[in-house]
Amino acid sequence: MPAGLQPAPMTLVFGCRCSQLDHLYRDEVQDAQQRGVFGRVLTAFSREPDSPKTYVQDILRTELAAEVHRVLCLERGHMFVCGDVTMATSVLQTVQRILATEGDMELDEAGDVIGVLRDQQRYHEDIFGLTLRTQEVTSRIRTQSFSLQERHLRGAVPWAFDPPGPDTPGP
Repeated sequence: MPAGLQPAPMTLVFGCRCSQLDHLYRDEVQDAQQRGVFGRVLTAFSREPDSPKTYVQDILRTELAAEVHRVLCLERGHMFVCGDVTMATSVLQTVQRILATEGDMELDEAGDVIGVLRDQQRYHEDIFGLTLRTQEVTSRIRTQSFSLQERHLRGAVPWAFDPPGPDTPGP
């Protein structure tokens, strides 16, 4: 790490079906937390015996909503989503709802914020189980970009085309 820079605090939300069967990196996560890598570690188990189903997006919504908005929108933080495409889609929808609620904006505006976060390489996804549908993706991207540009021209989304910050790679 370059001199003078401090690591940013990180929260890990880890989800799997059962704590005893597929919490694959439990020891590594505990070690990392003890070394101060993670400020907090929250777990979501969807098939834990004698417990209600809990998913990553549930924890984001019920325990971290204000923090998600603050970190992404006010502190120029990053979010990493790793897992299968269904989970990643649910997390994305939850984050969009969080940004809309916490940021007092419409849902489509929150979607545009996520688009900008992706453009600035601050919303990261490493997902599996995805089948690429080129025409659908291209259409969505072009429509969303046009919608975002139109609202920016009306002054509705002044943040949309801010110059890259210090943590955003340049051209």
